[in-house]
Amino acid sequence: MAAPRIVGLETEYGLVAAHTESVPPGTPNPLTTAEAIAELYRGTPQAYRSRNRFLPNGGRLYVDLGSHPEYATAECRSIPDVVAQDRAGEAILRGMAERATIALAERGVPARIHVLKNNRDAAGHSFGCHENYLVRPETAAELDPGFAAFLATRPLLTGGGALVTDPDGTRRWTFSARAPMILRVLSPDPTRERPMVLTRAEPHADASRHARLQVTHGDSNVTDTTTALKLGLTVAVLDLLEDGGSLADLALGDAVAALHAVGREGAGAVVDLADGRRMTARDLQEAVLERVEGREHAVGGVAEALGLTRRALDALRSGDTAPVATELDHLVKHAVLAGYVTHAGTSWDDPRLARVELAFHDLSARHGLADRLRAAGAMASAAEPGAVAAAVTVPPSDTRAAVRGAFVAAVEETGQQASVSWAHVRLDSPPRPQLDLPDPFAAHDDAVAALVEEIRTSLPHHPGGRSGLGWLRHGLGDLERGG
Repeated sequence: MAAPRIVGLETEYGLVAAHTESVPPGTPNPLTTAEAIAELYRGTPQAYRSRNRFLPNGGRLYVDLGSHPEYATAECRSIPDVVAQDRAGEAILRGMAERATIALAERGVPARIHVLKNNRDAAGHSFGCHENYLVRPETAAELDPGFAAFLATRPLLTGGGALVTDPDGTRRWTFSARAPMILRVLSPDPTRERPMVLTRAEPHADASRHARLQVTHGDSNVTDTTTALKLGLTVAVLDLLEDGGSLADLALGDAVAALHAVGREGAGAVVDLADGRRMTARDLQEAVLERVEGREHAVGGVAEALGLTRRALDALRSGDTAPVATELDHLVKHAVLAGYVTHAGTSWDDPRLARVELAFHDLSARHGLADRLRAAGAMASAAEPGAVAAAVTVPPSDTRAAVRGAFVAAVEETGQQASVSWAHVRLDSPPRPQLDLPDPFAAHDDAVAALVEEIRTSLPHHPGGRSGLGWLRHGLGDLERGG
């Protein structure tokens, strides 16, 4: 069996303020993105007011470059935990947007805040969903040449689907909004070069034992069964590579060009291998799946992800996608848009489809579609509602997140000043030595437990916090940069 592994997600969200009253066409949005961010955080509970902080559930909430709200899940050892944590981030941001909209109305501002789980805005800017996998240092340093081939063809399963407009005004369907934005296979620069794999050396753990592999080319997924497939299948591939297997014979001549083709065409896209062979993207994914099937994995949920992968590839090969129509994000979204076209008696060039597409990604219970699609059986889920609700406040119990989450909860409840990163905690007032947490698998730390007990029982309590400075420092450290 492969060794245990830590998995997590970082998701950047789109943000827009919409008019709540009728306005002439072409009227600018009532708030700029920067103003909308300010409103998102204004008037929220103290626990979320800082724009860069760790949360009691082990996750991190912050504002990334470009005024994007970003949520990073806690460290997880199972795919169901990551999915629940990811959905918990949606719930947290949804609540913040709802409170901000109410506050705007109370001040007489006719604006509504929308948080969107998508990967591009109307101006063509792209923002991402980063997957984090704990790997051996040598795995990250010498990445198997076939791993890029796996990633380049993966959007046929995990793409979120998107409507794009060609220069001549024609609208067409693509399988991935993120794929055409990717420019490199490997790079340490996530903004200008937009790589498939980010190579910054930030393990947030003992660097002699661990590295963090960041996959940055994937779409954000609304359908969480696709999130589970994306993570579980990738874990299975990494397990194969670290157990001595290889995908080198599947290496592509130009992985970025192949990714763009798969993003446009899906399963039938033909990709050129480095050795001169040509394969469809579907055939390449099937070759990968055959190598990882039947193996044992220490990360929970991988077997289920591989089962969905097999069913999805079989469905795509047969042309009958009904068996997985509620489980793959791009199929669910395409069905929503196609249903609107049929119901409205219109065409795919109808500009109103853009509103439907945004509604698919909107976190709002009232204006978004995901909750209604799940309730109607049109969108499957890999997360139990109770697990999502719990993950809003409760960290995974079997990783370092449990230690950090307990510390964060204690300082928030008592109003202490503290500094926190993924790999350390420190009480600042009254000052205490920094406590390092180099092992992401360690779900208990005696020193932190003793400090938490002292905070709760021996130190003066200051509900609501004593100063903004203390809260602003909460969440800093070696993680100032967004992922």
